Formats: sequence, C-alpha cells, structure tokens
Amino acid sequence: MKGSIIMKKISYLLLLVVLFNYGYSQSRIDDKLSPYISTLKEKGENPVQFILGSLDKNDLILFDDGLHTAVEPFQFYQKLIKNKEFQKKVKYIFLEVVSITQQPALDAYFNSKTDDLKLLYPAFQNDFSGTGWTYKTYFDLLETIWKVNSTLPVKDRFKVEAVNAPVYWNEIKTPEDLKLFGLGLSGNDYTMYKIMLSYLDNFKSGEKGIFLTNTRHAYKGIKNKDNQYYWDCGTFFHRFSPGKTYSVRFHNITLSFEGRRQIDSTTHVTTQGLEGVIVKWVRMEKGLWDSAFKEYGNRPVAFDLKNTPFGETKYIGNHMLNVAPGQTMYDAYDAFIFLASLEELHQTAMVDFIYTDKFKPELERRLNVLYTKGQLEELLKSNDSSSLRNFIDKNFVAEPEEIQPLVKKIGPIDAWKNNK
Repeated sequence: MKGSIIMKKISYLLLLVVLFNYGYSQSRIDDKLSPYISTLKEKGENPVQFILGSLDKNDLILFDDGLHTAVEPFQFYQKLIKNKEFQKKVKYIFLEVVSITQQPALDAYFNSKTDDLKLLYPAFQNDFSGTGWTYKTYFDLLETIWKVNSTLPVKDRFKVEAVNAPVYWNEIKTPEDLKLFGLGLSGNDYTMYKIMLSYLDNFKSGEKGIFLTNTRHAYKGIKNKDNQYYWDCGTFFHRFSPGKTYSVRFHNITLSFEGRRQIDSTTHVTTQGLEGVIVKWVRMEKGLWDSAFKEYGNRPVAFDLKNTPFGETKYIGNHMLNVAPGQTMYDAYDAFIFLASLEELHQTAMVDFIYTDKFKPELERRLNVLYTKGQLEELLKSNDSSSLRNFIDKNFVAEPEEIQPLVKKIGPIDAWKNNK
C-alpha cells in the first residue's frame, strides 16, 4: 500500500516536471513569435490600400515578385490596374523582362483598336534567354491593362514601357557574340535606372509609376564585405533620389546562396549567371515568418519593414556570398506584402503560341549559339529527340498552372522551434 502511494507521488512529480518544461518551452516559442504577430496586428494593412498610400509619398514603387514564375503578384497587379484610385495616381508601368528594343511591339499592341496578342509576340520571342518568355501571367496582365486602357481617355491611359538592356538576337551569331552580349549586361541595373528616370523626367513631372521586377533589381542598399554598395537598380534610386522610390517584396520561397562551384567548358552558361553558385530554396527564418502569418490567419497583409522583427531579419538573397556583416532585410526592401501561404502559392502556366512556324527556325538557330555541339547532342539524347526541331516541338509547349512545386524543397514551417 505504501509503495503504491509512493509511486503515485513520483508520477505526480514527473507530471509536474513535464508540464513545467512544456510551459517553459511554449513560453520561449511564444516569446520568439509574438513580436512578429504584434507587427502584423499593429502595422498590417490591406495590400491595395497600402500601395495606394505609398504612392502618396513616393513616385515609383519597385515590386519584387519573389519568383518570376509566381502567379499571385500578377493577380495583385491586375487588382491595382482595375482600381479607380490607382488609375488616377499612376501613369507608367515599367517591365524588367522586356528589352527596350521591343518597345515597338508593346506600342503596337496598346495602340491597337483590337485586343490582338499576336502584336506582343516579338517582345517575348526576343527575350534575354533567347528561347522565349512564355509566362502566361505577363500576357494576362498586359491584356488587363489593354482592356482598362480602352475604357479611359487617351491622356489617362497607362503607358507600358520596356526598360531592360538592348537585345539584338539577329546580331548574336557565334558563341563569341554571346559572350559579348553577356558582358554588356554587366551595367544592366544602371541602364534600367536611367531609362525609368528619363520617363519620369528625373522626378520633376510629378508622374508616378511601378516597376515590375525580381530579386536584386529591387534592392535599395545591400553592401559588400568592403562596405561598398552593390549598385542594383533600386540602389541607384535610393541613393541618388532619396524619398522618391519605395521597394516592396512579395512573400514567396527565398533563394539562399550557399557557396560557389567550379564551372568548365562543358557547363551551359545562361544570362542568369547562376552556374557558378550553389543555391537552395528556403523559408525565411526557418518558417518563423510563415508561422507568424499563419497565426495571423494567413490573411493578405502589407506592412513597412522599418523597426520590425521582419526588417531586422538577417539578409538572405543574391549577394549573400560577399555581404557586409549585419545586413538585414530592411537594407534590401522598404516593405513586404503577404498574399497567401507558401503552400497556396502557384506557378504560372506557360503558353506556346509565341512559337510560331516563322519563329521556330530562328529558335533553332539560337540554340546552336546557346549550346555547344556536345551539349546539344546530350540535350537531344536525354530528351529522346531525333533532331533539334523535334526537340523544340516536344519541349516548347504549353503547360498548366500548378501549386508551386519548389515548396516541397523548403522544409517544415516549424523548423525554427528546434533552434537548428
């Protein structure tokens, strides 16, 4: 009997220890998460209203879509385009992905009395990759702009401007030409900065715009280990025209640069320049951000990053391998927009209509420039293609929209709880 009483007391004490440890652990977790939730409650706004308010203070909003294939930012852009107040505030919509040499194609489409997407084909056939830009989100956005413009007086219509560096694929005939083209892109951020600055008359006209871009082009002030700025497009604006621009990042999976890798003559080099680095996709702070958004109800929300735990988060992005100590996400961006949880975000559908019978021979010619003979042989073999034209017909095809597949690679939302 006495032994039974002792065992009950021991069990009770063990239960108290477990409950105490659980409460202590839970308290630590809550202490870590609560500042993020408080930020969302105290500073969070409706994303559309947040941008409209930002335009009252700034002349140019730089949007980083987080991932070029993302769907949700482009749905958000369409909401803005359809918003009457936005229509009154904004004149220019600047596109990073379209070369300035393709402005005639954009003008032809927006000056047309009919909604004829064929007029846009050259703008997306002659992209930087050389193989065509087929993201359906862009065609949907431009079509929305065309339709809204058709309801507005000519003087009040949006102007869609290509701002990326010149691309002349008819002049790129050899691998040596391709290398020179790649070298020419080294000043691309300054080129885009100067083009937009010119359209905005050095911010003297009072006209406003938005810049649709990705990752580092929107950075406002990341420094390297020598404490010198990386001169990204947003940095030129932030340093030379302070108070005129505002850099906004959309929530998405994040590219983390982990190290460098050796490349050789067999490596296929692209204009992205990621061949020599090791990268992986991650959640911000091992899911701490995602957990805060989840606790907030995964409701769309926008907020300024200044003096917030989000803004104080250690910088993750393109310049990680040579970044100054102490750089934060607020050094890169002014604000953040959450539209949906990572598990609910989508990858855009791909169109195939730009691959016309007239364009396919040109695409075949470009592939012979973009790849070495050995690389092409391996490409055809791995794709079970009898010829380059057969490879094009099999691979340059339409694809449906889907849940972002890269989400499977980023780990659990609660990894931050383990402090690993």
